[in-house]
Amino acid sequence: MSHNKMTRHQKRLIEGAGIIQMNSAYQAGSIAYMPTILIRATMPHSETSARIFERVDGRLKVTYADVNGVGLPYGGLPRIIMAWIATEVILTKSKRIDIDGSLSEFLRGLSMTSTGGKKGSIKRVKKQFVSLFSCSIGHNVTKNGCQKIETLALATRQQYWWTPIAPETVLLKKSFIELSQEFYNQILESSAPIDMRALNLLKGSPLAMDIYVWLTYKMSIITEPVTISWPSLKDQIGVGYAADKKGLNRFQEAFKKHLMTVRIIYPTVNIELLYGRIRLLPSPPHVSKIRV
Repeated sequence: MSHNKMTRHQKRLIEGAGIIQMNSAYQAGSIAYMPTILIRATMPHSETSARIFERVDGRLKVTYADVNGVGLPYGGLPRIIMAWIATEVILTKSKRIDIDGSLSEFLRGLSMTSTGGKKGSIKRVKKQFVSLFSCSIGHNVTKNGCQKIETLALATRQQYWWTPIAPETVLLKKSFIELSQEFYNQILESSAPIDMRALNLLKGSPLAMDIYVWLTYKMSIITEPVTISWPSLKDQIGVGYAADKKGLNRFQEAFKKHLMTVRIIYPTVNIELLYGRIRLLPSPPHVSKIRV
């Protein structure tokens, strides 16, 4: 495709990928983290009226529960928010994460602009923050005849100020999230490093974001080829596709399409698309666990 026929999004993607390849996430200061439980079983891609949402990864079944009736988190925004929160936890070693009283400053940190109105960024960010950290996650694992079930509240307290705050009152009116001890421990004990620049480039597609995060996580742990059936992959990250052959075919088409996008950002990933399955071959993770 010639350069002048590219869409603005395609140009942004290629230019952004070039910048990423010139400097590592550590060098660029864009290192971020994602809790592995949210990588192995992803959040909804689009809005849903359901209050229970299930994902399966092998022996692990993860259930997202809307326990406060505020709606389940969905789309690209809660994925970026979660990466930001997990990174703050790892950097500060604190369960309480303070959010700038000025939402404009916070949005700039997420490479977003602050807009009001019914469809503005302020309303969207508020909804996804509240939905995400009002969630409880249940995980059910069966291994060697032993079943282990845990329920994980993400946060115990939340406070948000969504309007600009006068400088003299900012210390009295802080927006914050206080994570549960269990989720705080999960983040510290089991999170995968990713590049926030990549998430921002892919934020228009939750599936592309999930593929990117999942691949760099898998490539950080596998030491030999791993084969995964299409139905198993769909159960893990194939959100919103019918539970029949047509739904599986649609998921495969979508996965292949968004994998092409991810490969622009992560060209060293080695994955084979086969009949009935995919094969992951050991590759350098997009972000190494050891600083380079």
